[in-house]
Amino acid sequence: MKFEETFDFDFDADTILRMFSDEDYYLKKYETLGGRRPKLLDSEKTDAHFMISVRHALDATKLSFPDMLKKRIGDNILLRQTDTWELAKSVGKIVIDIEKAPVDITIGMTLEDRGSGKSQLRLAFDIDAQIPLLGGKIEKAIAGPITQRTHKDLELSNRMAVDYTG
Repeated sequence: MKFEETFDFDFDADTILRMFSDEDYYLKKYETLGGRRPKLLDSEKTDAHFMISVRHALDATKLSFPDMLKKRIGDNILLRQTDTWELAKSVGKIVIDIEKAPVDITIGMTLEDRGSGKSQLRLAFDIDAQIPLLGGKIEKAIAGPITQRTHKDLELSNRMAVDYTG
């Protein structure tokens, strides 16, 4: 299932990219959102590229996943999330691997200045559930909670961006 969303930041694209290319931002963000210390799996940064891979947990009871998926993943969802950014182009990608679930989530990202010190992030979601006959229903059911979680994540990120100004 493919769909798009946007999020408006109260900061320019340079500020947001500084934040999106800082390892500490991700660890602090995931800890704030999930309540459990995330585990850094891998990270690399050059002038042109940034990549971070983090394993973190979410409370599945707070997400409205279908019963079939809830039974498979339990009360906590363990995620391996890899974010990559081509910094000069302001484009990135998120790959989310949900442990114990045959679901692939990829999110393409494009960050653009919008003037007046603001920017907008365009997100292109691609959710693929590899469950015969039920894949499409699972994808639609996951889209809502994933979108809500992403907006919560970005709202926190917008507040955190103040630390990257200047």
